[in-house]
Amino acid sequence: MNELQIVNLEHSDITTWDFAGLKEELSRALSVYKTTVYTDDTIKMAKDDKAKLAKAKKIVEDQRKAFKAKCMEPYDAIEPQVKELVAMIEEQRVAIDDVVKDYTDRQKAEKEAKIKAFYDKKAHVLGDLAEPLFEKLLDQKWLSASSGNKYQEELQIKISETLSDVRTILAMESPFVETVLEKYVSTLSLDEAKAKNEELIAAANKAGLGQQTAKIVASAPVKEQTIDTENGILVKMYGKKRQITQVMDFAKTLGVKIEIQ
Repeated sequence: MNELQIVNLEHSDITTWDFAGLKEELSRALSVYKTTVYTDDTIKMAKDDKAKLAKAKKIVEDQRKAFKAKCMEPYDAIEPQVKELVAMIEEQRVAIDDVVKDYTDRQKAEKEAKIKAFYDKKAHVLGDLAEPLFEKLLDQKWLSASSGNKYQEELQIKISETLSDVRTILAMESPFVETVLEKYVSTLSLDEAKAKNEELIAAANKAGLGQQTAKIVASAPVKEQTIDTENGILVKMYGKKRQITQVMDFAKTLGVKIEIQ
């Protein structure tokens, strides 16, 4: 086949190209290639046609890159100077930002301390759960200077809702109340705490332990005891993650100290 006419543009200025005419001419030429059936006997022709198309593509791409480089020359010349100015501005902006950030952090810390003092007065009804629940109940928007004392009413509501959830959990009289409360503290979800209780009870029943497994009285939860390192027993457990978790939950309800190494 004849060479594509586009190869004649190799040394021409791309700005003088008639793109509409070239597209029309190229479409006609390529239609010939599309309808050509290459066989083993005409493989040499296929290779030649492939080379012609590759050459035409290279010419177009080379012209494009050359024109782009020419267009970029003014920009490339000024870019380093612009970046230098930006770097000077950014250096000072960052320095000032550090001052602003330090001030903001100190203001937030002071506000959080104020909120914590208010919380400690109101959250005594939560007992031992008050301290671990603070970070969960704290809303970051309260730390904004513009929020004023809005946190007081909202925090009081959260404490009341949390107390209601805790009382609901204690009323369940679950043999795994300590573990269930831990789940609630970590998620602030009564539904997830109930699901955890059901999971533990189901596992206990499956193990033949029933609901009499180390029943905990909510008002006097089991406290963790220190294990005598000389008389303690080292136990190695092998099983799936879910199984090990269930065993550990049972152990905690019995007051067993667990150390994961």
